[in-house]
Amino acid sequence: MDIIFLLGAVQAFFFGVILLDREKNRLPPKLLLLFFSIIGFVLIEQYLFQSNIIFEYPHLLGLTYTFPIILGPILFFYTKSLVNENNAILFRNFLLHAIPFLFITTFLIYDFYFISPQEKLIYYEKETQGQTSVFIYIAEFFINFSIPFYSIVSLLLLRKHLKQIKQSYSNIKNIDLHWLKIVLICMVFVSFVSVLMGLLSDYFNFISYEDGDYLMYITLTVIIYFLGYHGIKQKPVLTNADRISQIESTPSLKPKYANSSLKDVEKEKLIKRLTKSMENEKPYLNENLTLKDLANKLETTPNNLSQIINEKFNKNFYEFINGYRINEVKSLLSDPKYSHYSMLGIAFECGFNSKSTFNSVFKQFTGKTPSEFKKSAFDFSG
Repeated sequence: MDIIFLLGAVQAFFFGVILLDREKNRLPPKLLLLFFSIIGFVLIEQYLFQSNIIFEYPHLLGLTYTFPIILGPILFFYTKSLVNENNAILFRNFLLHAIPFLFITTFLIYDFYFISPQEKLIYYEKETQGQTSVFIYIAEFFINFSIPFYSIVSLLLLRKHLKQIKQSYSNIKNIDLHWLKIVLICMVFVSFVSVLMGLLSDYFNFISYEDGDYLMYITLTVIIYFLGYHGIKQKPVLTNADRISQIESTPSLKPKYANSSLKDVEKEKLIKRLTKSMENEKPYLNENLTLKDLANKLETTPNNLSQIINEKFNKNFYEFINGYRINEVKSLLSDPKYSHYSMLGIAFECGFNSKSTFNSVFKQFTGKTPSEFKKSAFDFSG
């Protein structure tokens, strides 16, 4: 078991070395480097603990005890920097979230870190026997709930991000950060299971508090590989120009388009131009079509076009464009010229650029998977 922690630590530092030499001017890789470095040290101490080596060098006991507290804020600011990379994150804002970590670490420097190795062993023995001070209970609270709390906040941030990009993009595969959502959900789930196992250890002998720790650290080891792979290859989600356009075209929390200068006559004209373009020119066949692209084509502003799509069709841009793509798929399925095409081949012809996106969108619009729809259409025609 202990070798898993050592391999995880090595992998964390390996990813950290790679990040040192990549895109040094971007904040997300820097935060990811910090995240990996902290996890690396935590896993090394866990390896030393599981192999009992640490008891031969008791001065190493508890060196990374408070590190999980700061992992939550780092994960949150990493998420925040990805979804809004062009807005600077002030260091004082990060320090504000780091106060519990700094306070508890400072206390332990006085209370534990500077005592003799023999005293540390006695301190540790008392803790394992349940002779825990009030301050340690406070520390344990932050250690156990920092990661799940900030992971949930980060998930809410990703939810807002997804809603915003769907106002401006027809293809969100590389900018929806779905992989990060998976990481955050795993962190929340495993954190709560770990806490639950710790609580149960107080009442049932067949469960020890260490089992919860094992689960958490093993999960962190697995997440290192997943987060390292996706985090290193993740490019900026939006360019400066895209970010400005996306913000301009996203409805505010005020009454929708309350300050719009678009008159009813202009609305009707724009609706007709939009409908004519979609039916005759089929711009949705462009897999990378954006709100800005379509607005330029119709000689209007992204904000005006977004207003028409939201108000007239009661959809966001993503739903509007992909609705046309799904209808085009249905049309080609009944066209003899495309009888030799696979379902995925037809999807690519209609503006989709990945199987997973096509399957999820098709299910959303038709209530059936592509294969179910094709089978039902075949049975009906037969």
